Amino acid sequence: MIEYKDQKIDFDKLEIKDIIDVHVLQSFLDNFAIAVNCAAVSVDLNGQEVTKPSYYRDFCQEYIHKSTVGDQRCAVCHNEMGEKAVKQGKPYIGHCHAGLIDFAAPIMVEGHHIGTVLGGQILDSQPNVEKMRDMAPELGIAPDDIEKAAKKIDIVSARNIQAAAEVLFVVVNSMAQSGYSRLEIEYLSNTLADNFIRISEVVENLTSSAADISANQQVLEAEITEVGTLIEQIEKIMASIMDIAKRIKMIGLNASIEAARLGTDGQGFAVVANEIQHLSANTTQVTAQVTNLNKSISEKLASTVENSQKTLEVTENQSAEMKDLYATIQESVKLAENIRVLFTE
Repeated sequence: MIEYKDQKIDFDKLEIKDIIDVHVLQSFLDNFAIAVNCAAVSVDLNGQEVTKPSYYRDFCQEYIHKSTVGDQRCAVCHNEMGEKAVKQGKPYIGHCHAGLIDFAAPIMVEGHHIGTVLGGQILDSQPNVEKMRDMAPELGIAPDDIEKAAKKIDIVSARNIQAAAEVLFVVVNSMAQSGYSRLEIEYLSNTLADNFIRISEVVENLTSSAADISANQQVLEAEITEVGTLIEQIEKIMASIMDIAKRIKMIGLNASIEAARLGTDGQGFAVVANEIQHLSANTTQVTAQVTNLNKSISEKLASTVENSQKTLEVTENQSAEMKDLYATIQESVKLAENIRVLFTE
């Protein structure tokens, strides 16, 4: 749930679904899992699933997790891997209690951990069937059944496992950072609109009461200064979003090149590349729109400052100048509202 504390987002209350579209994340994880032959699921800080499991193996889904003991052991493994991933600030790869290779990729925003993407359920060599059969009675599973399921597990090279974990980490964290930046922009645009409304009210008072022009002008200038600060913050966030878009685009290009190099074996990576490039294009488009709107607001703000100064210097033209100023403020309010709508669609 999104809450603000001291005009900043309260990370203790922030959830994955607040900054990432769960449907988009689900689609990405589904395609990613198929492309690289590994299972994937995103969980919150309490270990609760945010997305549905993607490409889970029968070995885990139909046997290990259906065992109370096995499911509890999986929960412990996931928690331990997640903690190690957060501690090192990057994906952690290791073996689960059942002998499979799993990895945990932390979802971080501004240094704060808000969830984890778990992946794996794969092997980099033939399964240790004897060890798995010995484990089966502890879990209440028939040894023949667990052996049969183990032989169906995909065998993926260690290099590909490492690459898959890194791609998942970079893309999902880019999605999270982009979503967080959108929240900041939305909050700032709302504040911006509120400030313009207050400015508008001040200007209206100035127009109707020349006697109070000096005191009200000071309030007006203070509000304009705050608006300028907000615009600077928006420009910094836009730069951050554009940098994220460039990084995502580069990942997509690299994935496309890798897919082309691998030929038929790289078809799965091509799916991931398309997903990544689509995300980059959307981010770039939104950033361009906000940048244009922000530029318009800056231009209108400059006009506002100019008109405000004129009211102090040429009091005999106060009425005409105030009407122009009021019109400029009203247009600025509309521009601020356009930014707010853009980030809430």
